[in-house]
Amino acid sequence: MKDFYNILTLIVLLISFSCTEEIPLETIGFNDVLVVEATITNEFKHQEIKISRTYLLEESNQRIEENANVSIIDSQGNTYHFSQNSEGTYVSDIEFEALLNINYTLLVTTSDGKNYNSSETKLSPLSQIDDLYAEIALEGAQANKVHVLLNSNNEGSNAQYFRYEYTETHKIVVPYYGNSDAVITNVQDNGNEFEILIVPKTENKEICYTTKTSNNIIQTSTNQLGNNLVNKFVIRTLDKEDVRLRDRYTIEVKQYVQSPEAYNYYRIINDLSADESLLSESQPGYVVGNINALNNSNERVIGFFEVASVSSERIFFNYEDLSLPQPPYPYDCLYRTNEISEAEPYNFNYNENHLVLDYTLAGDAPGVPNQRAQLLNFLSPIRNYQYVSGGFPIYNIVSPECGDCTSYSSNIQPEFWED
Repeated sequence: MKDFYNILTLIVLLISFSCTEEIPLETIGFNDVLVVEATITNEFKHQEIKISRTYLLEESNQRIEENANVSIIDSQGNTYHFSQNSEGTYVSDIEFEALLNINYTLLVTTSDGKNYNSSETKLSPLSQIDDLYAEIALEGAQANKVHVLLNSNNEGSNAQYFRYEYTETHKIVVPYYGNSDAVITNVQDNGNEFEILIVPKTENKEICYTTKTSNNIIQTSTNQLGNNLVNKFVIRTLDKEDVRLRDRYTIEVKQYVQSPEAYNYYRIINDLSADESLLSESQPGYVVGNINALNNSNERVIGFFEVASVSSERIFFNYEDLSLPQPPYPYDCLYRTNEISEAEPYNFNYNENHLVLDYTLAGDAPGVPNQRAQLLNFLSPIRNYQYVSGGFPIYNIVSPECGDCTSYSSNIQPEFWED
């Protein structure tokens, strides 16, 4: 889920509940406000709650609320305590799941002794994702876009308000790869002479996996429809040439059933950020959640405590599954050079991402390129160019982006991955 509460903390909280005037975003009169992001679900797991403070517009780091006493109590007398982890998130000491027809209340006591609690909240109705699939839009403004779509039949349920999160992972394979590394050794004469050893690679850097989570609020509702069906709802849109589709792509979607109050709270926040930034000059005021300050009824608290049922679904697909051409690699890795002629008898590389260099060309005569110096430069740990093929005196090397996927991604295959 998008940490939109972190964005909310950037709003200048100087305006009253009814203020509608545009104000400039300045930090004059900054208010230090507690920010609570709390959603527990019917998944049996260690539940998580994030608590932070508002911060100045000039600041870039989130201000974690340290050493708070956080717990959830239910109407059956159970108390679930939360402890802060190394990342600042409060995690339940034991695994538990939210159950139907039980009330839950969030309690927070900050390190300075201030107390906060939420309204009593029940688990939302249960629902399932029936279909998650991808297809190409054939017409309209979205023509040739790849849509990830979702269907959910809730005719037998009271579920009417839905929020979605997704986590997407794509596989990437570098276009040029060798099973060996080229290592500079025995450097002499200030780098004018050296040796290049070809040694086996100790780590696979050919295939990587990049994972990202959704960072926006995705919602839909069926309460205005003649049926209770979520049909062909667009979760994710990708350009057909998006690099995520180049090798293999997977997306996991989570569907949260919301209460009307939670739905409206998220909807208002989403409306405020419709221009993709809450830092606009048309802030209508403070968004009221269901968390209150017990020590001071006038103190504002940002956040909402939600108890939501959740279901999830994952799909994998390749560009071939959608009858698409393979999307281009994100970097220009083609080898390009001049044509050899009497006027230019030596290779001059035109693409610095992909080089073929000759150790014997040391720039020791007019018009002769110093490719030996280039080899020393590009194969250094700083430039970290990757050996592809060749041997003394000619070596085929590429930039890290073209031959080492770990330069921008991770070569650790996720546990859920399927080829």
